[in-house]
Amino acid sequence: MNGKGSVYNARNAEIFIVLVFELIFIGLYIQSILIGDMTRSLWPLIAIVFTLVPFAFEWKEKVSLPFGLKMMVPFALFLHVTGGIMRWYWEVPFFDKFAHVVSAIALGLILFTMYQYLDYLEYVKKKPFFKKRIRFFKTQEWDVLAGIFVILVIFGFAWEFSEFLIVVIYHTTYNFGLVDSV
Repeated sequence: MNGKGSVYNARNAEIFIVLVFELIFIGLYIQSILIGDMTRSLWPLIAIVFTLVPFAFEWKEKVSLPFGLKMMVPFALFLHVTGGIMRWYWEVPFFDKFAHVVSAIALGLILFTMYQYLDYLEYVKKKPFFKKRIRFFKTQEWDVLAGIFVILVIFGFAWEFSEFLIVVIYHTTYNFGLVDSV
């Protein structure tokens, strides 16, 4: 009943959930236009495109991405887009923290998948991405975990710095100071 030919499989469920998110992004675009928030009306459209990137990558590279990745990307985007348009950042306590945790998980999945893809290129396709292997730890697993952690920290700093710049340039309330960033 849940075999490869069945319509009830993980891939179809993932596609259905992503389609629901795409419809929500269209609704958020309409909502932002209706409330006159032209600045934020661009973000649902960007989210629609970013949501399709994993599918395009799968199609172009003829690989299958891990289950959940294609759902986590639109979920993280949904939280950030909705948080601004529906004012959840300012009205729902700790919403910003929740959105950032979900985004860190989504980014961690993307980075882990990137490492898997690099392994695929090296060991299956025999086309290594790097000419020389770089090792910081004794095992490749620790190198991967350290790489994911470092990249997540860099992205986190960049994200918080961009929120700070938005506050300084546009005099908004995206960032509530150093305590919020930490």
